[in-house]
Amino acid sequence: MKNSLITAIAILLLFTFKQSAKAQTGIYVPELAIFDTAMSNLLTTYNVKGAQLALTYKGRLVYNRGFGYANTSTNTFVQPNHRFRVASVSKPITSIAVMHLIEQGKLHLSDTIFGAKGILNDVKYQKAIDSRIYTITLRNLLEHTGGWDRFISGDPFFPHFAAKIIGVYDMAGAMGVSPPGTAQSIIEYMLNHFNLNYTPGTVYSYSNIGYSIIGQVIEKVTGQGYEQYIRDTILIPIGITEIRTGATLLSNQLPMEVNYYNNYNTQNVSIYDGVTMLPYAYGVHNIESMSGCASWVSSAKDLCKLLVAVDGFSSKPDILLPSTITTMTTGSAVNPTYALGWHLNTTDNNYYHYGYIPGTCRSEIARRDDQVNGAILVNTDANINGLTAAMNDILYSLPPLIINWPSGDIFTSIIEPESELLVSLFPNPAQNQINIKVTAQLHGSNYSVYDLTGKAVINGKIYSENTTVELSDLSTGIYLFSVGDNLKQTFKVIKE
Repeated sequence: MKNSLITAIAILLLFTFKQSAKAQTGIYVPELAIFDTAMSNLLTTYNVKGAQLALTYKGRLVYNRGFGYANTSTNTFVQPNHRFRVASVSKPITSIAVMHLIEQGKLHLSDTIFGAKGILNDVKYQKAIDSRIYTITLRNLLEHTGGWDRFISGDPFFPHFAAKIIGVYDMAGAMGVSPPGTAQSIIEYMLNHFNLNYTPGTVYSYSNIGYSIIGQVIEKVTGQGYEQYIRDTILIPIGITEIRTGATLLSNQLPMEVNYYNNYNTQNVSIYDGVTMLPYAYGVHNIESMSGCASWVSSAKDLCKLLVAVDGFSSKPDILLPSTITTMTTGSAVNPTYALGWHLNTTDNNYYHYGYIPGTCRSEIARRDDQVNGAILVNTDANINGLTAAMNDILYSLPPLIINWPSGDIFTSIIEPESELLVSLFPNPAQNQINIKVTAQLHGSNYSVYDLTGKAVINGKIYSENTTVELSDLSTGIYLFSVGDNLKQTFKVIKE
């Protein structure tokens, strides 16, 4: 009966809406065409500008497609290797790093965070106005039982949740730091100005400040920056090279990062001067300060690669011990449906997480007990209710309908994205040279090669149908090759 209900919901999802064309970019997979339809309907129904969906089955990437626009002003399609802000999907990434440190004996769930014997025993954190803060443990922070309630005292990263938190610009001024402040100044402000709403460990209340504190814990025990430690220790060893932490301003956008859209067309005061009205996506939220809770920028494919590494299945090796994964995905005593950085569906043994930054994006990742993992990312804050539920339906209602999953693995292939423009780069991988072949409309356009820090290492101009670019001065590794101006297309290139 349960399977019949799932099937009925999925059929309704597929055929209630107007049917539209197959996905714009990525490899067409006939066996999984229902996902093309569902994603196209999602964009149409909720006025989403652009999105990605990636799926793995038994550790193999079987679906990786882009939909809609990464940039509506240049008509640039979302490619499978575009990157999106993933918002609170950052929390499972933080949790995985913590569990890895626990396996090394560098952290324990019972460790206290603040106070003379706490991990963050810096002088600046010793002026808390509520003595209960000194009893908060690492487990409390991971489980969202640290004692803060953002709907009562407010969320310093998203002040609109409650009126008691002053704006980001004013908060920086109160702490005597340059606006918009840092994660450290925000944490210090919260400790010095707000009592806890609950005794730690007694009440579940979703907390961004808690995960921001965990980011500082990681930095303290590793002696490295939060992003650098996770990239070097967790991500790069499993072949994930293009996940980065993001930036607030459009001018600091990462290569291959999509633009973000707010269908409400609302604005708020700038975090830089406290006066200028700016769009929510660029200048209202302090993305740089959200390390630990909401800072990462990723493709759906890379999120799936990370899921495969912690899904507990034998199809691909995990980076954590089975017992560690069990601990990480076991619900807390006060909320059995939330574990250490993961929401739980205890009935189906699934774990997952949502992400949302107002005026910017939504995201979801899911590890299913039938060995299907998925990630869905959108670059639009829709003004129509139900977008998150529709995203959830795609990851949960449709996979049970698939009888024969594809046998290939896109993880092991270098796939150039499809494009409306005729652009090709070859050979790829390349050694000393790479050739760009373009159509006439791109003659006179610029090209750039970026390393994975976002630094342009080669710049040039296309003068003819065929252009050769020298790569001999570049080190071995992965680069992003951007071609064109108004209709820019970007490809991943491997230098051997």
